[in-house]
Amino acid sequence: MSKLSERRREIRSMDLPTAQQELARLRRQLFELRLQHQRGEVKNNRLFPQTKADIARLMYHIGELQHAARLEAEGALAGPEATGTGETTTAAEAAETTTDEANA
Repeated sequence: MSKLSERRREIRSMDLPTAQQELARLRRQLFELRLQHQRGEVKNNRLFPQTKADIARLMYHIGELQHAARLEAEGALAGPEATGTGETTTAAEAAETTTDEANA
């Protein structure tokens, strides 16, 4: 398995606080890389796009986690025990429901 696939799987398995800590660490690492680049100390220029891509992956994952948490807090992702009908609500149905309620 490639390193990229492993990194993607690692990011997907993170919970919100861990992902936020990792995001802060990567942003700091990118800042330090920029400083090293100005001093001429960077040996591997490929670290810049790799770090930026990891930051983008984490930001996307954090956005997904926050969206899911928001929907869950609104009760839109309620399971069958919460609705009492035995039907589960998908994320698309929940988003559609909240959009309809907002337009009403």
